[in-house]
Amino acid sequence: MKLEKLSLHGFRNHYKTEFKCSSTVNLFVGRNGQGKTNILEAIAYLSIGKSFFSAPDNNLVRRGNEGFVIHGSFRSDSNVSYSVGIRYTEKDGGRRKEIRINNKEEDRVSALIGKSPVVILYPEQHAITSGGPGERRRFMDLVLSQSHSRYFEMLTEYRRILRQRNTILTETRGPGHRVRDLLAPWDEQFLIYAVEITAFRHTFLTEIERYLQNNYALIVGEEETPSLRYDAVIPTNVISGDTYDKDAAREAFEASFANEVRYGTTVFGPHRDELILMINGMEVRKYASQGQQKSFLVALKISESQYLLEKRKEQPLILLDDLFGELDRERSRQVLNLTTGMGQTFVTSADETMGKTHYTSLNGHAEFVVQDGNIVHV
Repeated sequence: MKLEKLSLHGFRNHYKTEFKCSSTVNLFVGRNGQGKTNILEAIAYLSIGKSFFSAPDNNLVRRGNEGFVIHGSFRSDSNVSYSVGIRYTEKDGGRRKEIRINNKEEDRVSALIGKSPVVILYPEQHAITSGGPGERRRFMDLVLSQSHSRYFEMLTEYRRILRQRNTILTETRGPGHRVRDLLAPWDEQFLIYAVEITAFRHTFLTEIERYLQNNYALIVGEEETPSLRYDAVIPTNVISGDTYDKDAAREAFEASFANEVRYGTTVFGPHRDELILMINGMEVRKYASQGQQKSFLVALKISESQYLLEKRKEQPLILLDDLFGELDRERSRQVLNLTTGMGQTFVTSADETMGKTHYTSLNGHAEFVVQDGNIVHV
C-alpha cells in the first residue's frame, strides 16, 4: 500500500496542507506543537475512521472552522489506485461525517477498516507495555479489526449488546428471575460473539508471537525471549482452535449470572480479558526496565506490520511519531534497519538533522519542514 498524495483542510492546526508522498520514507521535522503529529493522525484517520488519540471529531476541527476535510490518493500493492475522502462538518448545532471511497459515499466506517492497513507507534503507546489491560485489549482489537472484517463486525455488535446488558443489570431492581427475563433476548447472540472474539484473540497471539520473538532478537539480541499469554474470562476448556464447546460455553456463562446481579455489570466475556507480555517468563509491566519495555513495544509493532501483511496481502503504512526521541542510538539504528525495507513509512522528529543522520543513504526519501500547521520547505 502506498499513499501518493495527502491533503488536510481545517484539521487540527492545519489550515490547508497538501503534498505528494515519497514511496519510501517521509520525514516531518520541526519544533514541537507545529503540526507534525497531526499529519500522521490524518493518515490514520483515513484508515480507521477516527483519531488514534481517541479524540472526538469536534476536537479535531481547527479553531474558526466549521469542520475539516481529509483526502488521500492511494495505490495498492496490486497497482490499483483509489481515493478516500472524509468530511466532518458542524453547522446549526448538527454534526455530520461523510466518508467517500472513489467519490462514492459509504454508510459505515467499516468500509475503511482494513482497506489501507496502518501501523501506528507514538509515545503514549508505552501504556501497552506499562498500563492497564484495556490498553492491550485495544491493541489486539485494532490489529484484528484491520486484518479480519468479521472480527470488526463482531466486536461492534458485541459492544452494542454489552451496553444493553449493563444497562439492564445496573437499572433493574427486583428478583433475579426478572433480570434474567430482561437479559434473555440479548444473551444468545452475546454468548456467540464473546466466544468467537476470544477464539480470534487466542489464534492471533499464537500467530504473532513467532514474529515478536524474531524481531525482539534483532533489536536486543537473543539473551532474552519475549512471549505472550492470554488470560481469558472464558475457560480454556471451552475453546479449541477455531471451534468451541457450546455446552461448556453456556455453562460458564450461566455460572456468572449471580455475580452479574450482585455487581450490576457483565462479568463474562472478552471485555475483561488480559494480555500478559513477558520476557524470560517475567511480566513486562512489573519487572522490565524502561529500555526493555521500549524494545518490546517496537518489536510488537513491527510484528503487527508483518502480521497485517500476511493476512491482508497488503503492506501496511507505518507511522512513527517521535520514535527516536524514545530510543537510544543503537536501538534507533536497529529499528531503522527493520522498518526501512518494510514499506512506506511516515516519521516525525523534532531533530531537524535527523534526515542527514539516519536517511542519507536512502534513495527517494522526502523531508518536510512543518511550521505553524504548514509545510514550509520540501
